[in-house]
Amino acid sequence: MIQPMNKYAFLVFHKDYEAFLEKLRTLGVLHVKEQKNAREVDALRAIISERAHITETLRSLRPYTTEERASSPNLSQNEEAGRALIAEIEGELQRLAFLNETLTSFRAEADDVRPWGAFDVSALTRLEGAGYALSFFTIPLARFTEAFQSVHDALPIAEQAGKQYFVLLHHSSDAPSLPDAEQVARPSRSVAELETLLESTEEERDHLIQSLTERTQHWLPELEAYDTFLENRFTFGSAQLQADRLMDERLLVLEGFVPASEAEQFELALEQAGYCYRQVEFDPEKERVPIQLKNNSFTKSFEFVTGLFSLPNYQEIDQTYLIAPFFMLFFGMCFGDAGYGLILFCVSTYFRLKSKDADTSLLALGQWLGGGAFVVGLLMGGIFGISLPWASDKNYIFSQDNLMMVSILIGIIQVLLGKTIGAYKKGRQLGWKHSLAGYAWVLLLIALGLIYGLPKAEIVLPPAVNYVLYGVAGLAVLVAFFYNSPGKNPFVNLGSGLWTTYETASGLLGDSLSYIRLFAIGLTGGILGSVFNQLALSCVPASGSGASAVSYVVGWLAALLILLFGHGINFGIAMIGAFVHPLRLTFVEYYKNSEFEGGGKPYTPFKKK
Repeated sequence: MIQPMNKYAFLVFHKDYEAFLEKLRTLGVLHVKEQKNAREVDALRAIISERAHITETLRSLRPYTTEERASSPNLSQNEEAGRALIAEIEGELQRLAFLNETLTSFRAEADDVRPWGAFDVSALTRLEGAGYALSFFTIPLARFTEAFQSVHDALPIAEQAGKQYFVLLHHSSDAPSLPDAEQVARPSRSVAELETLLESTEEERDHLIQSLTERTQHWLPELEAYDTFLENRFTFGSAQLQADRLMDERLLVLEGFVPASEAEQFELALEQAGYCYRQVEFDPEKERVPIQLKNNSFTKSFEFVTGLFSLPNYQEIDQTYLIAPFFMLFFGMCFGDAGYGLILFCVSTYFRLKSKDADTSLLALGQWLGGGAFVVGLLMGGIFGISLPWASDKNYIFSQDNLMMVSILIGIIQVLLGKTIGAYKKGRQLGWKHSLAGYAWVLLLIALGLIYGLPKAEIVLPPAVNYVLYGVAGLAVLVAFFYNSPGKNPFVNLGSGLWTTYETASGLLGDSLSYIRLFAIGLTGGILGSVFNQLALSCVPASGSGASAVSYVVGWLAALLILLFGHGINFGIAMIGAFVHPLRLTFVEYYKNSEFEGGGKPYTPFKKK
């Protein structure tokens, strides 16, 4: 549910403003009404830039991050120490980058020099001092014939990658001209020297990586403390900016919102401190009221799903508790396998138990989705690609023959729920008269569904019940066609009703058919799992075939690899499909029919972290 908010206005003398903000930050419940953009202030924009710098530094340290964290009791809480820390880290990372570039250069040079074999560079220098030079050439192997070798007195060195490496000895003043060959620069270092340099540089690089891994344990808490320090500076500076200045900027007026549940203690604390405040009325249609959701442990886990699209605005209702059971059901149907759901549940439970102080809301969501997928998978009759006996029973409601109709029926139920919520929302915002047409359409669709749908399912209703349903349908038609816009001409309402009929008929058909994806995706996952099982079993020799023990061992090892690889891929694909498609059904089909507006701004209290 959406927590009700109280709005307050504060009148503060300019000399007391900073102390007043410190008091508000200590209380930590006021959402300051934003009237000016903090990014327009150079000092605050610089803080944002520095925090982005910290984020980039933390990202650079990820390869050297371990699960262990060193305790840092003396965390620096000033900008100078934070900047010095970042400069130190960047210096070490730049040194590592330079060593990696040097290693790459040495390896490339060693690859170029290696075909020439072991030679003494100083001997080449002495040879040049005596008036001779040794030139280095390469030529395609096919062109290095005996005639070429005898004519140019070429000395072959090595063959590599279809090329012949050779040298020519000549006077320093005579530059050899070989049109068919490519002259290469004389190596400045020998292979032995380069390998020594490579070994020493690799040792230095490995030592630096080890040092980075050890020091990162201390750097991370320091960087996080520096980031928190900057965040507190930014929020305080932003709060300073939001006040209206009156009487030559001697008086400041600040506005903000406080959850109604915290209002009494908040007012008492301000009265004890001697500050002037007043609770003021607000119009949620004109003001963007912050949204704080309050739900039970089950629904709270699905607030992440709600936040992926948008929080509801203050005039709407929190639909998380309506979305959660459907989303869990859709996820399980798309997963289509009890075994995969059990894996997700166990993995989420393990990491949630292992996490101590961290936020575990996503892991809790994984537990609910995994547990739901396990139950739904058992109902659908599939576990690790193995069909359970009841899955093939045509009389079973969740058999593969019936799942398509079940998916459409579930879709119709959610769409009708959405239309009911849309009618309730309209009545809440505009008055109960404006919600009657919406409720009438829901009742009309339900009545027609029962009248014409139940006989097809071989369910016969008593005549009296049929008469009641016809009466409800007739009354719903009157309201939907002649009272859809209270206060307007009946003929205008009739035209509006006809147009709504077209929209409802086409929309209901298209929206309901969209839910077939629940059946199709779950069926695809089950088929893929079954295929991988058959491939794995085909590797194992049949019993009584006379195969050797080695064949059985190799066959079972191959089968195990296929099962792990195949089901691993299928699990990954199922995870993506089972999350994305329920999101689509929720945010498109359901939100459209419930007339969801969204646009809510999250409640962010002004407090020190």
